[in-house]
Amino acid sequence: MIEDAVRFGATQSLVGILTTPSDRDADGGLPAVILLNSGLVHRPGPNRIYVKIARSLAAMGYAALRFDFSGIGDSGVREDNLPFARSCVIETQEAMDFLNTHQGSNTFILMGICSGALASLRTARQDPRVVGAVLINPAYHLHDRDDADLDATLINRTQARHYWRILLRSSFRGKGLVRALTGRIDYRTILKAVMTAACGAARPQRQRASTPEDAGADLLKLAKRGARVLHVCSEGDPSSDYLRTVLGSRLDEWRASGLLELEVIPGTNHTFMLLEHQEYLVHVVRDWARSLTQHKERACRRAPDTPLSDPEDRI
Repeated sequence: MIEDAVRFGATQSLVGILTTPSDRDADGGLPAVILLNSGLVHRPGPNRIYVKIARSLAAMGYAALRFDFSGIGDSGVREDNLPFARSCVIETQEAMDFLNTHQGSNTFILMGICSGALASLRTARQDPRVVGAVLINPAYHLHDRDDADLDATLINRTQARHYWRILLRSSFRGKGLVRALTGRIDYRTILKAVMTAACGAARPQRQRASTPEDAGADLLKLAKRGARVLHVCSEGDPSSDYLRTVLGSRLDEWRASGLLELEVIPGTNHTFMLLEHQEYLVHVVRDWARSLTQHKERACRRAPDTPLSDPEDRI
């Protein structure tokens, strides 16, 4: 592979590392991949997992850019006071423009952990150049975060479900029981989450965004556009519990229909600390990227008058 430090953006203040195949012609026609910051962690990603993903994808022929949003890592700060929810989309689009100019890339796969997953989804909603997104341990991304009551209710329901699963049904349950019996658990936080979730369940549900139909609206729109979205959840992370809390029984229906792609990695935590779990994640991303490319190739071979299946028919 070849790795280059690059600058781009409206003020040339965004800094990243572009990883490309050693054969410059190897990535012809493939989407370029962009990895987005997880919180304040700079472009190598938590435990340098972005480096491993980018290099692994380059070995498959993909160009991969991992860059820092403004004010993170080596990128300069913004001077326009834009909120991050808007600036992250603008800067990701600037990354796409850069790859289009320098790599000839017209389509893109976005991915990130936690807040990087949210930035990926936000950009995918707004830019039709995004043909795929890998949301790794996304944090509360399918409901209205501007509604404080709804936000608190869903977070507490998710946490209550998460504690229950970790203690009784996950591969962590042995350690969880030991921690519970030896008093090394924050009982106050757990009790607060359970009680708040119970009280929220007892109240009339006025919040529209808590319904599966509204929560999955973005996923449906992306599917109709032909973009695929993969959720990757660590077993020790509440992200899969959040999906179950918001979507309920629809989660299984949508997984069966292909509208929602979900991979749960057993035994791992939010940041994939162990090397074996990092390797597992890299393999998941590689396999999914390969399947996305094969799917696009099959779609291109369809006769022009052959209609694509409507994701809404599969729900």
